[in-house]
Amino acid sequence: MTASDLADEYDALMVQVIAVADECSPADWTTNCANDQRPVGVMFDHIAEINADVVRWVQEFLSGRPVELTRETILQRNAQHARKAAMRPREETLRDLKAGSERTSEFIRSLTGEQLAVTQEWGWAGTQTVGWVASVAIRHPTSHLKSIKEALGR
Repeated sequence: MTASDLADEYDALMVQVIAVADECSPADWTTNCANDQRPVGVMFDHIAEINADVVRWVQEFLSGRPVELTRETILQRNAQHARKAAMRPREETLRDLKAGSERTSEFIRSLTGEQLAVTQEWGWAGTQTVGWVASVAIRHPTSHLKSIKEALGR
């Protein structure tokens, strides 16, 4: 898969994510996602936060550094983020979601075929390519969007 293909898939997904976020009422925003045990608004903020993480992880791979994550670290980060994001105004989350999606798309699209093939260690997932790491920007929000839609009955 080329960087352009990845970016196109990412863009199509983020159009859906942003559309659902834009359509949320204040009550929707506070509805709990049973699968994720966090409110809808927190989940959208989490998706926005991961955009920057994916870019950082790819940059680490390209610099020859592994991404050292454990499942425990992720659980702790998610809990910390949930506490912080619960008080965040909806407009800030929407702004960050939109701006971060644009930056992430541009970054993914700029990767060369050689860069996509670079390998490095990624937490519990072992040796992976930059292409695999970049696709986290697609896999991750896909699962959360499904959970959000289920919570909202859509």
